[in-house]
Parts: sequence; C-alpha cells; structure tokens
Amino acid sequence: MLLFLCTDLQLGAAQGNALDLEVMRIIEGDNTAARNGKTRSMLSKFFTFAHVTGALPLIPTQPATYFRFMCWLTSNGINSGWVGALKYVTAVVHFNRSLGFEDFRQHPATLFFWERFRLNFKRMVQSSHSAMKWPIRPGHLEAMALSTDLSVASNLAATCSYFLLFFCGCRIGHVAQSGSTTDTLRFEDIHFEPSILAPTVVYVCFRSTKTRPRAADSPFWTAIGRQRQLPFCPVDLLSRHMRTAYRGQAGGFVFSGVNGAALSRATFTAELRRRLAAAAPMLPTPVDLRRFSGVSFRKGCLSTLGALGLPSHRLADHADHSSVESSRVYTLDTLTDRAANSTMIASVFLSSSTSSS
Repeated sequence: MLLFLCTDLQLGAAQGNALDLEVMRIIEGDNTAARNGKTRSMLSKFFTFAHVTGALPLIPTQPATYFRFMCWLTSNGINSGWVGALKYVTAVVHFNRSLGFEDFRQHPATLFFWERFRLNFKRMVQSSHSAMKWPIRPGHLEAMALSTDLSVASNLAATCSYFLLFFCGCRIGHVAQSGSTTDTLRFEDIHFEPSILAPTVVYVCFRSTKTRPRAADSPFWTAIGRQRQLPFCPVDLLSRHMRTAYRGQAGGFVFSGVNGAALSRATFTAELRRRLAAAAPMLPTPVDLRRFSGVSFRKGCLSTLGALGLPSHRLADHADHSSVESSRVYTLDTLTDRAANSTMIASVFLSSSTSSS
C-alpha cells in the first residue's frame, strides 16, 4: 500500500510538472526568435541609458527614470516620436511587472503627470518617419512581370506572390516569415473552382492571422476572381505556380525558399527590391528601393480599394481588420479628391450670384 502511494505521488508530481510547463508556455506566449530579439534590444537600450545617465535604482524603475528615458531616446536613434519611444518604455514596464512591481503609468500619484507628458510629448518632440514604407501600385506589378521570364519557376513564384499579396491585401507573414511559420500559406489552404486547370475563382484560407490565433480555430477566407481582361491575371498566375511547385505534400509552403523551407522575410525583401530595380526603366518615376518591402502590397491593395470608394466596413472585411476604425486610414481623400472639392465650393458662389441677380 505504501509502495502504491509513493508511485501515485510520483505520477502526480510528474503531471504537475507538465502542467507547470504548459502554464509557463501560455504565459510566455508564442515568442519567436525575432520577437525575443526585439525585446532584448529594447531592454539593452534601457541598460545603456541607465549606465550613461547613472539611473538608480535600476529595478524597480522609478517614474522619473521612465520620463528621462523617453527624452533620452529621441536623441539616441529613436526618431519615430511617441509611438517609438512608448514601445521601449512598455518593454521596461513589462520587465518590472514580471518581477512583481506595478505599472507606474496606472499609479494615482503619477497618472496626472504621465497624461500631461504624453500629450505634450506628441506636440513638442519632432518625429521623423524616414523608414515608412510606400504602397506598391499596379504599374509596379506590371513592370516587374513584364521585365521577367515567367517560364522560369522562381520568376513565376515571385510574380505570383506579388499579385496574390496585392489582390488579397493580406499581411506579408502569409507569404514570407520572420521567425514563426504559423501564418504561412500552405498548398492545402488554396482551392480552385471549378478546377485548377480552368479556374474562375480561387479561395484562400488563412488559418491564423495577426487577429486570429490558430488555436481559436476561426480561419479567415478570402477569394480572387479570374480577371481575363488583364495581361497578368492573379488566378492564372497562382494556378500555373501551384501546378509547377506542388510536390504531393499538402502541408508544403506555397512559396518556399531553399529545400522547401518557408521563405524568409529578408530574402523576400531583397528579391522584391532587385526586381523593382530591374523594372525601373519601365516606370515613369524613379524608385526609392528602400521605401518598398512586404507591407507595401497590403498598403497598395487597401489604399486602392479606399480610393475607389469601397465602404469602410467592406474594406475592414477584406483586410481582416479587427475594427472598421483600423481601415479609416485607407479611406482618406486623395489630393485629387480635395482639389475636386473646390468645384463644389465654387458652385455655392455661382448659385449665390444667380440668386442675387
């Protein structure tokens, strides 16, 4: 009986250890190497600041230290204003909280000063958005397609990925990853109707996205209709690529790198810029290659739909935004729209003149 009890306790302890590991995995989240690297980089910046300025105590970090840190960041390489500086402070706050110390921003004694600091920081500290990426436009896509040989599998794959990203407006992580392959498209996520040989529409399943974790089992579906009037139809390109690249493994990546591994973000960006450079002579204006990356396709798609007058709620659905407010930035008037407003304003003057006479 005693032996049975000891064995039972050992089994229970083992199960408890396994549960502890699961608890820690959930608390830590799906931390990728890239995400962990960013956190380490932010904390290293804070430790550098503390060393240079003699900020003590380091932990728990004092409210005055946070304020000084944000001001120090603006003259030490962080030029993106409030948004950029806040990320660094948040990383330090999370580090403090993991050690049992509270978030100073929510403390009654500092809440007033934090709100005033936030308001005036946004108004008074100069920001620079030199790294902001520009949207890809249809002209860029056509020029890149025209300047390459689509009979070569690698050229077909790259061109296909560009048109897929542009028409779906999906995030770059579905094509090229930067650490985790959770969101990356696989062959089993693509379905052609009525067939892959003569498709009229292709359905794409994103089993997980930025707003939809895979564990929630709430995939996002989108579709692209065949565009026969275009010289480069996204459905035809995807059909050709699938028939060329598929090797009988449904779980294989639709767009892959060396030896079938998921395409890396760095490789994707370098290849995109190389192809843009090759297509530059066909474009009406010079191309600043540094301004284009994977996010350029999503920006191009959504800003195109916004300019065409697609309502915000439909734009949010197409983009899989968590709220309509997230899509608002893509439905702003263009400068052409604002110039046309002058005609509307002028019409009031004309009607007033007619009424006066």
